[in-house]
Amino acid sequence: MARRSLLAALAALPWLPASAQPQPPQPPPTASTALTAPARDAKSDALTLIVPYAAGGPLDRTARPLVEASSAKLGAIHILYVPGEGGAKGSNMVAQATAQDRLLLMGAAATHAVLPWLQPQLGYDPLRDFQPLVLVARMPNVLVMRSDLARQWRIRTALDLQRFLAKHRQPLRYASGGPGSSGHLSGEMYQMLTRLPLLHLPFGGTQPALSALLDGSADLLFDSLASSLPHIRAGRLQALAVTTLERVPLLPEVPSLNDTVPGFNLANWFGLFAPAGWPADLAQRHAAVFSKAMRSSPVQETLTAMGVLPEDLQLQEFARFVRSEHSKYGLLVQAARIRQL
Repeated sequence: MARRSLLAALAALPWLPASAQPQPPQPPPTASTALTAPARDAKSDALTLIVPYAAGGPLDRTARPLVEASSAKLGAIHILYVPGEGGAKGSNMVAQATAQDRLLLMGAAATHAVLPWLQPQLGYDPLRDFQPLVLVARMPNVLVMRSDLARQWRIRTALDLQRFLAKHRQPLRYASGGPGSSGHLSGEMYQMLTRLPLLHLPFGGTQPALSALLDGSADLLFDSLASSLPHIRAGRLQALAVTTLERVPLLPEVPSLNDTVPGFNLANWFGLFAPAGWPADLAQRHAAVFSKAMRSSPVQETLTAMGVLPEDLQLQEFARFVRSEHSKYGLLVQAARIRQL
Protein backbone atom coordinates (compact mmCIF):
# COMPACT_ATOMS: atom_id res chain seq x y z
CA MET A 1 0.00 0.00 0.00
CA ALA A 2 1.30 3.50 -0.83
CA ARG A 3 2.46 5.56 2.12
CA ARG A 4 -0.18 8.18 1.40
CA SER A 5 -3.05 5.69 1.43
CA LEU A 6 -1.73 3.91 4.48
CA LEU A 7 -1.27 7.03 6.59
CA ALA A 8 -4.58 8.46 5.47
CA ALA A 9 -6.33 5.28 6.57
CA LEU A 10 -4.57 5.32 9.95
CA ALA A 11 -5.27 8.97 10.62
CA ALA A 12 -8.96 8.55 9.85
CA LEU A 13 -9.47 5.71 12.33
CA PRO A 14 -10.28 6.44 16.00
CA TRP A 15 -8.15 3.45 17.04
CA LEU A 16 -6.64 0.23 15.69
CA PRO A 17 -6.78 -3.31 17.03
CA ALA A 18 -3.65 -4.58 18.72
CA SER A 19 -3.06 -7.04 15.88
CA ALA A 20 -2.43 -4.13 13.51
CA GLN A 21 0.51 -2.77 15.48
CA PRO A 22 4.05 -2.88 14.13
CA GLN A 23 6.50 -3.76 16.87
CA PRO A 24 8.96 -1.15 18.16
CA PRO A 25 12.62 -1.91 18.86
CA GLN A 26 12.87 -3.78 22.14
CA PRO A 27 15.45 -2.70 24.74
CA PRO A 28 18.15 -5.27 25.50
CA PRO A 29 18.03 -6.91 28.93
CA THR A 30 20.02 -5.20 31.63
CA ALA A 31 21.25 -6.31 35.00
CA SER A 32 18.98 -3.85 36.77
CA THR A 33 16.77 -1.12 35.42
CA ALA A 34 14.74 -0.52 38.58
CA LEU A 35 14.21 3.09 39.55
CA THR A 36 13.57 4.21 43.08
CA ALA A 37 10.14 5.56 43.88
CA PRO A 38 9.96 8.85 45.80
CA ALA A 39 10.40 8.46 49.53
CA ARG A 40 7.19 8.67 51.56
CA ASP A 41 6.07 8.01 55.07
CA ALA A 42 5.45 4.27 55.33
CA LYS A 43 2.08 4.98 56.99
CA SER A 44 0.94 7.26 54.19
CA ASP A 45 -1.21 5.92 51.39
CA ALA A 46 -1.13 9.20 49.46
CA LEU A 47 -0.90 8.97 45.71
CA THR A 48 2.04 10.51 43.89
CA LEU A 49 1.40 11.72 40.35
CA ILE A 50 4.56 11.72 38.27
CA VAL A 51 4.74 14.49 35.67
CA PRO A 52 7.69 13.43 33.47
CA TYR A 53 8.53 16.99 32.42
CA ALA A 54 9.52 20.22 34.14
CA ALA A 55 6.97 22.21 36.12
CA GLY A 56 5.00 24.86 34.26
CA GLY A 57 4.36 22.95 31.04
CA PRO A 58 0.99 21.85 29.66
CA LEU A 59 1.00 18.51 31.51
CA ASP A 60 1.64 20.32 34.80
CA ARG A 61 -1.03 22.93 34.09
CA THR A 62 -3.50 20.14 33.35
CA ALA A 63 -2.49 18.01 36.33
CA ARG A 64 -2.86 20.67 39.04
CA PRO A 65 -6.61 21.37 38.81
CA LEU A 66 -7.29 17.69 38.16
CA VAL A 67 -5.47 16.71 41.36
CA GLU A 68 -7.31 19.35 43.36
CA ALA A 69 -10.69 18.21 42.04
CA SER A 70 -9.93 14.53 42.79
CA SER A 71 -8.42 14.81 46.27
CA ALA A 72 -11.78 14.90 48.09
CA LYS A 73 -12.44 11.32 46.94
CA LEU A 74 -8.89 9.93 46.71
CA GLY A 75 -7.15 11.75 49.55
CA ALA A 76 -3.89 13.64 49.25
CA ILE A 77 -2.23 13.48 45.83
CA HIS A 78 1.31 14.79 45.49
CA ILE A 79 2.74 15.94 42.16
CA LEU A 80 6.36 15.00 41.52
CA TYR A 81 8.23 16.41 38.52
CA VAL A 82 10.75 14.00 37.02
CA PRO A 83 12.02 15.59 33.79
CA GLY A 84 14.65 13.90 31.67
CA GLU A 85 15.15 11.67 28.64
CA GLY A 86 12.23 13.24 26.79
CA GLY A 87 9.76 12.00 29.42
CA ALA A 88 11.19 8.47 29.69
CA LYS A 89 12.81 8.94 33.11
CA GLY A 90 9.57 9.65 34.94
CA SER A 91 7.64 7.12 32.87
CA ASN A 92 10.10 4.40 33.88
CA MET A 93 9.43 5.08 37.56
CA VAL A 94 5.75 4.26 37.11
CA ALA A 95 6.32 1.39 34.68
CA GLN A 96 8.42 -0.41 37.26
CA ALA A 97 6.24 0.38 40.29
CA THR A 98 3.67 -1.82 41.99
CA ALA A 99 0.21 -1.02 43.32
CA GLN A 100 1.75 -0.63 46.77
CA ASP A 101 4.01 2.18 45.50
CA ARG A 102 0.94 4.37 44.86
CA LEU A 103 2.40 5.99 41.77
CA LEU A 104 0.52 7.36 38.76
CA LEU A 105 1.80 8.95 35.57
CA MET A 106 0.56 11.89 33.57
CA GLY A 107 1.64 10.43 30.26
CA ALA A 108 1.42 11.88 26.79
CA ALA A 109 1.65 11.05 23.11
CA ALA A 110 5.41 11.49 23.40
CA THR A 111 5.88 8.96 26.21
CA HIS A 112 3.54 6.27 24.87
CA ALA A 113 3.37 6.68 21.10
CA VAL A 114 6.52 8.45 19.86
CA LEU A 115 9.51 7.73 22.11
CA PRO A 116 9.19 3.93 21.80
CA TRP A 117 10.04 4.26 18.10
CA LEU A 118 12.88 6.73 18.58
CA GLN A 119 14.70 5.39 21.65
CA PRO A 120 15.57 1.68 21.50
CA GLN A 121 16.97 1.90 25.05
CA LEU A 122 13.75 3.31 26.45
CA GLY A 123 13.54 0.80 29.29
CA TYR A 124 9.75 0.35 29.37
CA ASP A 125 7.08 -1.03 27.09
CA PRO A 126 4.33 1.58 26.63
CA LEU A 127 1.63 -1.05 26.06
CA ARG A 128 2.53 -3.79 28.54
CA ASP A 129 3.89 -1.82 31.51
CA PHE A 130 0.96 0.51 32.17
CA GLN A 131 -2.72 0.39 33.03
CA PRO A 132 -4.40 3.26 31.11
CA LEU A 133 -6.93 4.99 33.36
CA VAL A 134 -8.31 8.10 31.63
CA LEU A 135 -7.56 10.09 28.50
CA VAL A 136 -7.68 13.65 29.84
CA ALA A 137 -7.28 15.92 26.83
CA ARG A 138 -5.92 16.51 23.34
CA MET A 139 -3.93 19.61 22.41
CA PRO A 140 -4.20 20.51 18.73
CA ASN A 141 -1.35 21.90 16.73
CA VAL A 142 -2.03 24.86 14.48
CA LEU A 143 -0.25 25.52 11.19
CA VAL A 144 0.93 29.13 11.25
CA MET A 145 3.07 31.55 9.28
CA ARG A 146 3.98 35.20 9.75
CA SER A 147 1.08 37.46 8.80
CA ASP A 148 3.22 39.80 6.70
CA LEU A 149 4.62 36.86 4.73
CA ALA A 150 1.14 35.41 4.30
CA ARG A 151 -0.05 38.72 2.84
CA GLN A 152 2.98 38.96 0.56
CA TRP A 153 2.46 35.44 -0.80
CA ARG A 154 -1.35 35.67 -0.68
CA ILE A 155 -1.67 32.67 1.59
CA ARG A 156 -4.62 32.79 3.97
CA THR A 157 -5.73 29.16 4.03
CA ALA A 158 -4.24 25.69 3.90
CA LEU A 159 -5.52 25.38 0.33
CA ASP A 160 -3.63 28.57 -0.61
CA LEU A 161 -0.49 27.02 0.85
CA GLN A 162 -0.92 23.84 -1.19
CA ARG A 163 -1.40 25.83 -4.37
CA PHE A 164 1.68 27.95 -3.59
CA LEU A 165 3.86 24.88 -2.97
CA ALA A 166 2.52 23.09 -6.06
CA LYS A 167 3.20 26.11 -8.25
CA HIS A 168 6.70 26.97 -7.03
CA ARG A 169 7.94 23.44 -6.16
CA GLN A 170 10.45 25.02 -3.80
CA PRO A 171 10.34 23.73 -0.23
CA LEU A 172 9.28 26.22 2.41
CA ARG A 173 11.16 26.01 5.69
CA TYR A 174 9.21 24.69 8.66
CA ALA A 175 10.61 24.92 12.17
CA SER A 176 10.07 22.35 14.92
CA GLY A 177 11.11 21.72 18.50
CA GLY A 178 13.47 18.98 17.32
CA PRO A 179 13.52 15.56 15.65
CA GLY A 180 10.50 13.47 16.64
CA SER A 181 8.64 16.43 18.15
CA SER A 182 4.96 16.94 17.45
CA GLY A 183 5.77 19.78 15.07
CA HIS A 184 8.28 17.64 13.18
CA LEU A 185 5.87 14.73 12.83
CA SER A 186 3.12 17.08 11.69
CA GLY A 187 5.39 18.33 8.91
CA GLU A 188 6.31 14.81 7.87
CA MET A 189 2.67 13.75 7.74
CA TYR A 190 1.83 16.85 5.70
CA GLN A 191 4.48 16.03 3.10
CA MET A 192 3.45 12.39 2.87
CA LEU A 193 -0.22 13.17 2.36
CA THR A 194 0.28 16.06 -0.08
CA ARG A 195 3.54 15.04 -1.80
CA LEU A 196 4.55 18.70 -1.52
CA PRO A 197 8.04 19.77 -0.40
CA LEU A 198 8.95 21.24 2.99
CA LEU A 199 12.39 21.71 4.54
CA HIS A 200 12.67 20.74 8.20
CA LEU A 201 14.56 23.11 10.51
CA PRO A 202 14.92 21.48 13.95
CA PHE A 203 15.45 23.65 17.01
CA GLY A 204 16.05 22.82 20.66
CA GLY A 205 12.51 23.30 21.85
CA THR A 206 9.16 24.88 21.02
CA GLN A 207 10.08 28.44 21.97
CA PRO A 208 13.23 28.60 19.80
CA ALA A 209 11.18 27.23 16.89
CA LEU A 210 8.52 29.90 17.43
CA SER A 211 11.20 32.58 17.67
CA ALA A 212 12.68 31.39 14.35
CA LEU A 213 9.28 31.77 12.71
CA LEU A 214 8.76 35.26 14.13
CA ASP A 215 12.23 36.51 13.13
CA GLY A 216 12.00 35.15 9.59
CA SER A 217 14.43 32.24 9.94
CA ALA A 218 11.57 29.86 9.12
CA ASP A 219 8.44 30.14 6.98
CA LEU A 220 6.00 27.75 8.68
CA LEU A 221 5.41 26.13 12.04
CA PHE A 222 3.11 23.40 13.31
CA ASP A 223 2.86 24.79 16.83
CA SER A 224 0.75 23.97 19.85
CA LEU A 225 -2.35 26.12 19.94
CA ALA A 226 -1.53 27.42 23.43
CA SER A 227 1.87 28.62 22.25
CA SER A 228 0.79 30.41 19.07
CA LEU A 229 -2.60 31.74 20.17
CA PRO A 230 -1.33 35.06 21.66
CA HIS A 231 0.56 35.82 18.44
CA ILE A 232 -2.46 34.89 16.30
CA ARG A 233 -4.70 37.21 18.32
CA ALA A 234 -2.09 40.00 18.13
CA GLY A 235 -2.00 39.70 14.35
CA ARG A 236 1.62 38.58 14.11
CA LEU A 237 0.76 35.08 12.90
CA GLN A 238 -1.73 33.81 10.35
CA ALA A 239 -3.45 30.57 11.36
CA LEU A 240 -3.97 28.39 8.29
CA ALA A 241 -5.47 25.26 9.85
CA VAL A 242 -5.65 23.15 12.99
CA THR A 243 -4.35 19.57 12.93
CA THR A 244 -7.32 17.84 14.55
CA LEU A 245 -10.27 16.48 12.58
CA GLU A 246 -12.57 19.08 14.14
CA ARG A 247 -12.26 22.82 14.60
CA VAL A 248 -11.37 24.14 18.05
CA PRO A 249 -13.50 26.54 20.14
CA LEU A 250 -10.76 29.16 20.57
CA LEU A 251 -10.31 29.49 16.79
CA PRO A 252 -13.73 28.60 15.39
CA GLU A 253 -13.02 30.37 12.09
CA VAL A 254 -9.89 28.28 11.38
CA PRO A 255 -10.66 25.05 9.49
CA SER A 256 -9.23 21.60 10.06
CA LEU A 257 -6.27 20.65 7.88
CA ASN A 258 -8.17 17.45 7.19
CA ASP A 259 -10.59 19.52 5.06
CA THR A 260 -7.90 20.03 2.41
CA VAL A 261 -5.50 17.19 3.30
CA PRO A 262 -7.81 14.17 3.82
CA GLY A 263 -6.57 11.85 6.54
CA PHE A 264 -4.55 14.45 8.44
CA ASN A 265 -5.16 14.00 12.16
CA LEU A 266 -2.41 14.64 14.68
CA ALA A 267 -2.49 16.15 18.16
CA ASN A 268 -0.64 15.87 21.42
CA TRP A 269 -2.64 14.21 24.17
CA PHE A 270 -2.40 13.70 27.93
CA GLY A 271 -3.66 10.81 30.01
CA LEU A 272 -3.40 9.16 33.40
CA PHE A 273 -1.65 5.80 33.69
CA ALA A 274 -1.14 3.40 36.59
CA PRO A 275 1.43 0.59 36.75
CA ALA A 276 0.29 -2.53 34.90
CA GLY A 277 -0.03 -4.47 38.16
CA TRP A 278 -2.89 -2.43 39.56
CA PRO A 279 -5.95 -4.57 40.41
CA ALA A 280 -8.95 -4.02 38.15
CA ASP A 281 -11.19 -2.69 40.95
CA LEU A 282 -8.58 -0.15 42.00
CA ALA A 283 -8.11 1.03 38.41
CA GLN A 284 -11.88 1.31 37.90
CA ARG A 285 -12.34 3.36 41.09
CA HIS A 286 -9.58 5.82 40.22
CA ALA A 287 -10.69 6.12 36.60
CA ALA A 288 -14.24 6.96 37.73
CA VAL A 289 -13.05 9.61 40.20
CA PHE A 290 -10.68 11.26 37.75
CA SER A 291 -13.32 11.19 35.04
CA LYS A 292 -15.82 12.97 37.29
CA ALA A 293 -13.17 15.49 38.34
CA MET A 294 -12.42 16.29 34.70
CA ARG A 295 -16.01 17.45 34.25
CA SER A 296 -15.72 19.95 37.12
CA SER A 297 -15.71 23.66 36.31
CA PRO A 298 -12.10 24.41 37.43
CA VAL A 299 -10.67 21.66 35.22
CA GLN A 300 -12.87 22.53 32.24
CA GLU A 301 -11.99 26.22 32.53
CA THR A 302 -8.27 25.46 32.68
CA LEU A 303 -8.39 23.21 29.64
CA THR A 304 -10.50 25.67 27.65
CA ALA A 305 -8.10 28.53 28.41
CA MET A 306 -5.20 26.40 27.15
CA GLY A 307 -6.97 25.62 23.90
CA VAL A 308 -7.11 21.97 24.93
CA LEU A 309 -9.93 19.64 23.90
CA PRO A 310 -11.27 17.74 26.95
CA GLU A 311 -11.63 13.97 26.58
CA ASP A 312 -13.07 11.17 28.68
CA LEU A 313 -11.97 7.78 27.38
CA GLN A 314 -11.56 5.33 30.28
CA LEU A 315 -9.79 2.02 30.81
CA GLN A 316 -10.31 -0.32 27.81
CA GLU A 317 -11.36 2.50 25.47
CA PHE A 318 -8.32 4.55 26.46
CA ALA A 319 -6.12 1.46 26.04
CA ARG A 320 -7.42 0.99 22.49
CA PHE A 321 -6.72 4.64 21.77
CA VAL A 322 -3.13 4.29 23.02
CA ARG A 323 -2.57 1.22 20.85
CA SER A 324 -3.90 3.09 17.83
CA GLU A 325 -1.68 6.12 18.45
CA HIS A 326 1.30 3.84 19.02
CA SER A 327 0.67 2.19 15.66
CA LYS A 328 0.08 5.44 13.80
CA TYR A 329 3.25 7.10 15.03
CA GLY A 330 5.28 3.95 14.44
CA LEU A 331 4.24 3.87 10.80
CA LEU A 332 4.89 7.60 10.47
CA VAL A 333 8.37 7.40 12.02
CA GLN A 334 9.31 4.42 9.86
CA ALA A 335 7.91 5.84 6.62
CA ALA A 336 9.58 9.21 7.20
CA ARG A 337 12.84 7.47 8.12
CA ILE A 338 13.22 9.62 11.22
CA ARG A 339 16.52 8.76 12.84
CA GLN A 340 16.48 7.17 16.26
CA LEU A 341 17.49 9.47 19.11
